[in-house]
Amino acid sequence: MNIEAFLAEQLARPMTHRVVTTYDDGATKNHDTRGVAQAENWAIGERRKIGRSLVDRETGKTVRVVSVEVAPLV
Repeated sequence: MNIEAFLAEQLARPMTHRVVTTYDDGATKNHDTRGVAQAENWAIGERRKIGRSLVDRETGKTVRVVSVEVAPLV
């Protein structure tokens, strides 16, 4: 199997889980993944940000992460 076929196969897999990050101002960010293990791995990085003051890359404002949840996509 060549790399192009492998990448095409991986990209064809359906998204199965969503990581939802909630900020103190009520805003949310979603990240869709192709498996529960991948979602949990992403959530670990997001959970490290809980309670910290961060700069939002889109708005430039200071925000705080208050929760991170992993949910299956229906």
